[in-house]
Amino acid sequence: MIGAVAIALLGGAAVGMSRSINGRLTMTQGPFVASVWNHAIGFLLLSLYILFIHRVGLPLLAETPAFYFFGGIIGAFFVAISSYVFPRLGAARSGLLIIGGQMITGLLIDYLRGTAEFHVGQPAGVALILLGIYLTRFSR
Repeated sequence: MIGAVAIALLGGAAVGMSRSINGRLTMTQGPFVASVWNHAIGFLLLSLYILFIHRVGLPLLAETPAFYFFGGIIGAFFVAISSYVFPRLGAARSGLLIIGGQMITGLLIDYLRGTAEFHVGQPAGVALILLGIYLTRFSR
């Protein structure tokens, strides 16, 4: 459990650094060019990893339902949006808004799928997220 938490924190740090770098690229090239570079380099590195380490080739694509590829579309949308907002809102505000959106959406998905049991802490947590977003937006 502690290892997974550490990896998740490392992943969050990587997202923050990636968004910051892509935000700088966005200022000169635009959010879509920054997103293309992000995905092109990521695709290249992950493709090499899959081909040479896991030894999985194109048959994997044939076995994957088409619906699962929508995750890539959503991911590209996320990178483009993040690249756009980071240089305009700053890392702290952008990060909080993005994480707030992720947490609220995660709760909604859990409820819609029926995988989460309701307890009073959940709406309280969402209220605190919204309060934090409000405070970072309007505080000086």
